[in-house]
Amino acid sequence: MVTSIPPSMLLEIGQAFRSMLELDPVLLSILKKIQSFVTSEGGSIWLLNESETDIKCTHAIGPQAEKMSGSAIRARKFIAAYRTASGRLTKIDDSLQSKWMDAKEYYHYFGINVRSMISIPLVARGKLMGEMNLINKIGEPTFTSSDRDFIGEFSRHIAAAVQNTQLFERQSRTAERQKMLNQISRHLHQTLDIDELIPRIFISVNKAINAEAQSIWLVDEEAGIIKCRFARGASAEALKGLSVPIHEPSVVGTSVAKQESIIIKDAQNDPRRARSVDEKTGFVTRSLMTVPLVLEDKSIGAIQAVNKRDGQLFNKDDLDLFRSIADSAALAVSNAQLVADLQTSYDLTLDALSAALDLRDRETEGHSRRVVEYTSRLAEKIGLDRGIIKSIRRGALIHDIGKIGVPDAVLHKPGSLDDKERMVMERHPQAGYNMLADIPYLREEIQIVICHQEKWNGTGYPHGLRGEEIPIGARLFAIADTFDALTSDRPYRHGCSYESARKIIKEEAGRQFDPQAVEAFLTIPEEEWMQIRARVMEEIIQRRNPQPHTAI
Repeated sequence: MVTSIPPSMLLEIGQAFRSMLELDPVLLSILKKIQSFVTSEGGSIWLLNESETDIKCTHAIGPQAEKMSGSAIRARKFIAAYRTASGRLTKIDDSLQSKWMDAKEYYHYFGINVRSMISIPLVARGKLMGEMNLINKIGEPTFTSSDRDFIGEFSRHIAAAVQNTQLFERQSRTAERQKMLNQISRHLHQTLDIDELIPRIFISVNKAINAEAQSIWLVDEEAGIIKCRFARGASAEALKGLSVPIHEPSVVGTSVAKQESIIIKDAQNDPRRARSVDEKTGFVTRSLMTVPLVLEDKSIGAIQAVNKRDGQLFNKDDLDLFRSIADSAALAVSNAQLVADLQTSYDLTLDALSAALDLRDRETEGHSRRVVEYTSRLAEKIGLDRGIIKSIRRGALIHDIGKIGVPDAVLHKPGSLDDKERMVMERHPQAGYNMLADIPYLREEIQIVICHQEKWNGTGYPHGLRGEEIPIGARLFAIADTFDALTSDRPYRHGCSYESARKIIKEEAGRQFDPQAVEAFLTIPEEEWMQIRARVMEEIIQRRNPQPHTAI
């Protein structure tokens, strides 16, 4: 029977705590000493997780130690520790009869035959940290009050060490978290392209939260909906494009409408969560966290994370981190949307100018739109950056803007132009450039405007540029423009076949056209070019016959 704690043991354990660099080996060493001193078959230390929902076996010795180590059980299973959170120690003399502990549960989880057991709560500064268990007293039917006192003395040291370590780890995580948030903020504000920004938000969320699935939702005020702009994870395809009414009951809708952060810890039984996506994909939503994107008291959307990968529930620390990311994301999204709206306004203006040119020259109606799509496809084929392709599209759309200054008598002359008329016509690239040169937004686009009549061998106009002196957008445009001119009907002739146009363009490689650009053109099948042409024609018909708006 243990009557007192040997001074040498107290000194040894005290030195271990003072000199420890890592908590785990120290706790295991102390557990072994205690188990040996009170002569039990085994022992274990269990610590609560931060959300206090689960308790995990961090150290175990004796029967089934390997099976127990690392296992986690709902904290309510450990009633003894919870009932003694005030610090009162509990000794379980007969676990088979005790109201505190059901030994059958231990057997169920770990296959241990429990004859006797003592369960001591680990309490530091009034906070329950976990518990220490010793099972099956050797040589005696039950543990003694001396055993209880002995273990209780060390439980206070263990609890204090655990708490101090957790506080240190929490401070370290806070510092690391702040560093990460600063990096995330810089990362998000390095682009004003909404299509590039959204994936960056997901990378940031995944790095910080490590959830199985994430989604971002943006408000469409005119439609009165919140639309899933991007999703990642097992249910991504089912979520993309999904929309929910702002003011109808839903987790995202409530978060946006009320500007509330929402954590759902038991998603399977929470009535607020829609189950249609899980039913469609087979994905199992266990818990989720939704945070609104708010800027200047206005909700512009929400971000959502589903299921922590470590199997734990989302907690307050997760929510605080998620909110911080949402704050940075809201500002970045708002700025990107302002730029996108401005770009849309510019694009609509350019579109109107192009349409005006087509109306003036009905003979080539749709030409600008087809050439835009053809040039864009060639740019994609050779692997140009998405931002460059956007500029090329705009440049192709307004390539003939300089023809506004060409007299009708020259523009619509049915026969060949004489030398003077040709000089007037050949001024249109420079005229277009002069019209747009002072618009900073079109600095890249005007390269196509002024260079779209240049030729690879230097015989083009207005500057006789040669080879790669010609901007890549203008080189691609030249092929697209010629292809459309060859295959389109005119009042004085029918358009030629795809094969004939293909042959002509191939023959002009190295003379009129960039040889590598011609190779890219030749690899795109006829069916794809025809699909583009049909799509543009359908858009033209819709523009000619707009559908009247219906009052709702």
